[in-house]
Amino acid sequence: MKAILGSVACALLLFSGIAAAQQVNGTLVANGKSAVLKYVVAQEVDSSTEKGYMDVIVVLSDRKVGLADARNIERLEAMTRNDGLAGLVVRLNPDAKIMSAEPLHPAFTTFLSSAAFVRWKPSAYDEKRVAGRFWTEGTQSEFRQQWSYDATFSAPITLDPDAKTVRKN
Repeated sequence: MKAILGSVACALLLFSGIAAAQQVNGTLVANGKSAVLKYVVAQEVDSSTEKGYMDVIVVLSDRKVGLADARNIERLEAMTRNDGLAGLVVRLNPDAKIMSAEPLHPAFTTFLSSAAFVRWKPSAYDEKRVAGRFWTEGTQSEFRQQWSYDATFSAPITLDPDAKTVRKN
């Protein structure tokens, strides 16, 4: 009985540690409507530009997003249109450079994706964890859309099960 209780206690500590490792604090404003970003997932996927390397997709959102959804921008856009998802999807290359950033909000009339408007200050970026701050320099205005965001976050990085590239440790 003590062994079972000990195992349960260890499992609870492990799962609470995983939950505590995912942190985000931020907001996204789109066309005057605000959303609080409360959840983050990060996933390592095959690089879109550098064959044989891995990019990391970070999704900050107002609700929990599954890993399969997090790596599928079309699915996230559909969730925004159909379910009101608000979030920010950022793709980082192996050198921690932003390849793209797409704010998602039901107040947008079109989707926007560009690395030009986002700022990034990493506090961690390795094969296990990504952390830092994403923000815009004030309100951005393009394509008849206005947006701003500012979020700090920390998340463990999971590996895309469909990735072809093998991570070397």
